[in-house]
Amino acid sequence: MDLPSQARFEPLLRRAVAVVLLAWAVGLVLAEVVLQVAASAAVFLSLVMVALRRLRLAPDVRAYVLASVALCAWQVVSPALALLTGAAGAWPRSSRYGQVLDSVAGAAVASIGSVGVPWLALAGTVVAGWLFVAALGMFQNRVRWPWEPPAFLKLNPGRLHENFGTEASPRYAAGGIFFHRLRFAHGAIAALGPALAVLGGSEVLRRRLLAGAVVLGMLVSIYNAFARAALGAALLVSVVALLLLVSGLARKVGLALIAVAVLLVMASPAWRARLEKAAGNIYGGERELAMKVGWSLVQEHPWVGVGFGNHKAAVLARQSGSGITDLLATDSHNLWLTVWAETGLVGLLLMVTVHVLLGWALIRRYRAGSLAATGALLSFVGFHILALVHYLPFHSSVHLSFALVWGLGLCEGSDVLRGRART
Repeated sequence: MDLPSQARFEPLLRRAVAVVLLAWAVGLVLAEVVLQVAASAAVFLSLVMVALRRLRLAPDVRAYVLASVALCAWQVVSPALALLTGAAGAWPRSSRYGQVLDSVAGAAVASIGSVGVPWLALAGTVVAGWLFVAALGMFQNRVRWPWEPPAFLKLNPGRLHENFGTEASPRYAAGGIFFHRLRFAHGAIAALGPALAVLGGSEVLRRRLLAGAVVLGMLVSIYNAFARAALGAALLVSVVALLLLVSGLARKVGLALIAVAVLLVMASPAWRARLEKAAGNIYGGERELAMKVGWSLVQEHPWVGVGFGNHKAAVLARQSGSGITDLLATDSHNLWLTVWAETGLVGLLLMVTVHVLLGWALIRRYRAGSLAATGALLSFVGFHILALVHYLPFHSSVHLSFALVWGLGLCEGSDVLRGRART
């Protein structure tokens, strides 16, 4: 591209990137389809930048991007390999197979963000969106949802009407605009990291106050969703943020507030009942059964797996022997076990490589003082806590929420560093 053409193209590219990133931020609280459209647009813009030789990435970010592309490519071909080897009897459903694109979403954000990121506009969008859905969640938690959700949401109305409290004092599972309480609560962990980073790392009082309000809103939202793993992850990520970002009296006060939050959770009869069921769910319960069945798939097809997106079909084919339900068959309730079962040892090693490279790149930028990378690193910690008992990529809304935060953490040109202005 000649210099005059490049000069005309640059502002257009910056505007396109800003629109895509802002749409992605809106999708965090609005709808999964918005996230998917924004992710697809980000991948397309990345390919345009590659074709025009406009993409310039730091070596560690380039390594993460290439590993993500390799993982996506393996996921694309794994169903065909499973069919050839007899590990699968059919191609996966299109809705699941289409999720291969999610694997390169974070890399796409890091790529398009290299031309510039509208940081303040993104922050304002997330703040306004999460404060709104936190308020909506408080309503949903106390009022039985009065109408049937549209059919295209594919949501069981029983989930909206499930009472976690008592008949005298009902408490319904809140799910925000997503309606699905787990999508709502797990997505909150993705955005919690950046909010905690600003709360603990910004020197601008107004920003810290807004970040504190968002953190409180997210914690209340997770509490109202009765999502045990998400609440545990949120509290642990908050502890990590205190250890990384503050010291002295501020750290002691923060830890004391977390202890008070734990006591408030234990004081709730509904939450005590949820927590009492947790251990039984893992040891001898539904999650143990799902993991056992997932491990049986690994033992039968360790090298190439049953094909990306084929977990449910493969498990239901063995339903008579395992007794597993249709709902539990979706995944092995663990990230690494599900990846191994679906895409074999090759897919597992590629997934490990992607996350090791991502984690290392975020740690390097955290040490350099990047506020964006600090938030992404906290989000990364929360993801892997949840991944011990959930296969988060099953819900694109959750996976793409994390992908946006991670990609932004790798973008160059953040205007704010912890403790000082960028020089």
